Amino acid sequence: MNPTTIHVKQQKDNLVLVPSRVVFYEQMQLVETFDDQSECHMLFFYKQKYLTAVRTTRLKIHSYVARAFKEGTVYESQHPFLQALVETNAPLQKISYPQLKKKIARPYSRQEQAKILTFFESFIPKKQLFQDMKSLFYQYRREGNMSGAYRVIRVMRDFAPNNRFVKEMANDLSYRKLANLYLEQSHTLMERDPLFKEACTSFEDHQRLLEKEGRWIEASSRQLSHFYNQPTPESYQSYRASLSRHFDCDSRTFILEQMSQAIPSFQPVTEDLFQHYVANENVMGVARLYTERELQLNEEQLNQVEVLLERNRFDETPDNLLPFMKRLTAQHPEQTRALLDAFIIRLLETMELEQVHDSLMSFTKKSSLMRKVERMNEIREDLDCMQELGELYYGFQQLEKSIECFQMEMELKPSTPEPLRWLSKVYADKQMMDESKAYQQLCVDVQKWA
Repeated sequence: MNPTTIHVKQQKDNLVLVPSRVVFYEQMQLVETFDDQSECHMLFFYKQKYLTAVRTTRLKIHSYVARAFKEGTVYESQHPFLQALVETNAPLQKISYPQLKKKIARPYSRQEQAKILTFFESFIPKKQLFQDMKSLFYQYRREGNMSGAYRVIRVMRDFAPNNRFVKEMANDLSYRKLANLYLEQSHTLMERDPLFKEACTSFEDHQRLLEKEGRWIEASSRQLSHFYNQPTPESYQSYRASLSRHFDCDSRTFILEQMSQAIPSFQPVTEDLFQHYVANENVMGVARLYTERELQLNEEQLNQVEVLLERNRFDETPDNLLPFMKRLTAQHPEQTRALLDAFIIRLLETMELEQVHDSLMSFTKKSSLMRKVERMNEIREDLDCMQELGELYYGFQQLEKSIECFQMEMELKPSTPEPLRWLSKVYADKQMMDESKAYQQLCVDVQKWA
């Protein structure tokens, strides 16, 4: 489902990177990756749009990136958010710092350009970054755009709060009125300053803004965090609708699994995850969820599980399903009788008889097949019971093991025709007609000599 490698074009050899995690912080998304030499490369995104990749050895403690990993929302490499971020921006290309400044000059305001430059504090000399921000400030000043100039100063103040130039400009009387508007959180000001608006607006308005700007991955991340903080049926239904719009079935299942682990007591998530597992014929997922969450299946859900198991025929490693089958058959003994028989047969195909017997000991309800397994375990080393053991194996369609028992019985009792008659029958079932006829003739001969 998720990318195991990310390809980034550069001047010489292209980079092949393995993603580690992604962080969402304010308008930035940062993907941490590693190359085949275990060197770290950061992929920078702003409002879901890819900027560039930078190789790094360490982060400055108080840098924007370090703060992002400390305060932002982090997802591991397999998360669909990371996949969506990379796929919607492919192909990716690594560019130089001068190229980056040209790239961001076209689609973004000077305030946003200044904000983007702060991302690179650990990779570009701070003095260089500061001078470039200062240049953006003066461009606004030359145009007489005092509001725009002050917006850049606010970015610079976060970046270098102790710088003398920043302090002087921030306290300049010509900006006093604008500063007061920020304190008042003026509606007019919010329309001029999108970064300030995002920081101050309500959750609902922020979501509408992100959707309007096509930033649906950011919107999904924020909505997920909001749900974790307020896990109500209403917030879940809203997020569920968003998942259906933007993510495929596998991605939705992954996110539901994460939600279920985070809030195991929230029943609507568990029920939706159950339906996803059934729809995807994920037997182990159904078994794990049913056992760990102690689900109570209604009639419809039980029918769905029956159909799923009948179709799957326990092709998964059946011993992993023991807790599931134990609980399922205990809760629904009548409805699951045929399933239990099929499960026991499958266990005998994949496990030794003694293991099967020990595994079934903890089942509260004993079926006829279970009692046969108990009898088989009792006589498995009794040479006087090889004929009976072979017939029991045959009843479970364990043809090879039944042959072993009948051959041993034949060797122990060479004048008895019964094991020969059974060997002829078993080989006929295996469509090995030459062997079947040979044992049939031996049986006739033994009967003549008797």
